[in-house]
Amino acid sequence: RCLMVSRLKRSVYDLQNRWLQRRIPPSPRYQLNLKNVFIFPSRFGFGYLLTCVGLFILGTNYQNNLMLLLCQFLLAIFLLHLFVSYRNFTAVSLSLKDIQPVYVSEHALLCLQLHVNNEDMPFYGGLHIQLRGTSLALLNRRADQDREVKLLLPAAQRGIFRLPRITLSSTYPLGLFRCWTHLDFNKSLAIYPKPIASALKLTSTDASQGDTAGNVAGIDEFDSLRTFKPGDPMNRVAWKQAAKGGELSTKTFNQAQQEGGWLSLDTYAGEPLEKALGLLTYQVNRLSSQQHVFGLSIGNKRIEPSTGEAHKHRCLKSLARYRQSEQDYAAD
Repeated sequence: RCLMVSRLKRSVYDLQNRWLQRRIPPSPRYQLNLKNVFIFPSRFGFGYLLTCVGLFILGTNYQNNLMLLLCQFLLAIFLLHLFVSYRNFTAVSLSLKDIQPVYVSEHALLCLQLHVNNEDMPFYGGLHIQLRGTSLALLNRRADQDREVKLLLPAAQRGIFRLPRITLSSTYPLGLFRCWTHLDFNKSLAIYPKPIASALKLTSTDASQGDTAGNVAGIDEFDSLRTFKPGDPMNRVAWKQAAKGGELSTKTFNQAQQEGGWLSLDTYAGEPLEKALGLLTYQVNRLSSQQHVFGLSIGNKRIEPSTGEAHKHRCLKSLARYRQSEQDYAAD
């Protein structure tokens, strides 16, 4: 029975989504108007109407003109509130900032910006924001002053996720009517695997060498001590050893090779998939921060050696997508 109810709810939800797709198509920016705004009395509004009906019945039954006048006055306020609520809600246009990628177990920041169309007719009150189909919601009572609404999105699992429609609503000024809309900004959220600290393991794909790991002299990891030579940098001298009466020695360091180096998922064939992706994520970040040239081999996909932020995010997105199809974001 529960399964049947769940399927019925899902069918209704999908039907609503198809209707919204036609009524409010995806757009990077929206101007609120009659085509994309819905308005209906709130619970308080229905209680208000019920009170008016009671006053009308009592005024008619007892032929009390003052009670009938009060009923008409309250109804006039109710109708006026309808137009004031709609005008205020449609006083803004909305856009969504790009959502920066995050790692698993972090939170992404959704930032919705309000643009007032006419400063002579400003927006008043707060805004309630909710990701449609999820329990994520927030009420910003200072939206008219902040001109933005922010919502934190938990990143529970890796992947590239389509952002669902955003439901915005307002009950300004008296709460008698609720204005709302469902907007699709056509944005996606990239959630990278959680980095796991590890030693660098770059492989060479040179045909003459085969796939072998290599190190070259550098400044990355401590390797050994050697006899001090004139001209060695003073910050490399092992001063602690010298202070104990030992001879002067120079520290030597290793770093992963920089030319033609590859990170490969096959290197961690014996590890669980998520751990292996986390190890590679850490190494991509580390190599990128040191401006090393490296490539990535994951499954059937190969990203040619390069460097820079764009290359870094290409690699991280490939790790996030591995064996994952793009799907709708779900916080629950």
